[in-house]
Amino acid sequence: NQLFKEFVINVAEKCGIPYQLSHARGGTDAGRIHISRAGCPSIVIGVPTRHIHTHTSMVNLSDLANAVKLVYEVVRRLDQKIVDSFTSF
Repeated sequence: NQLFKEFVINVAEKCGIPYQLSHARGGTDAGRIHISRAGCPSIVIGVPTRHIHTHTSMVNLSDLANAVKLVYEVVRRLDQKIVDSFTSF
C-alpha cells in the first residue's frame, strides 16, 4: 500500500530513524493478508540479517532497536482517520 509506505517513511524521517527500502525477494505473511477478502493495508518492516534460516543468524542490534522504535512510533501515530485514508482511493 503506497500510502501506508509513505506514512511509515515520513514517521522514520521525522523521528530520525534510519531506514532502507527494499523489494522483498522472499515471502511474508503480509503477502497474503493484503489481498484476503477486502484487503488489509500492510507493510513489512524487516531487519537486515545474515544467514536468516540457519542456527547462526546474525543481526546488528542497532538495526533491531531502530526497527522496534519505528514500529512503536508508527503505531503511536495511527488512528482511525489515518487507517481509513490508506483504503480510500
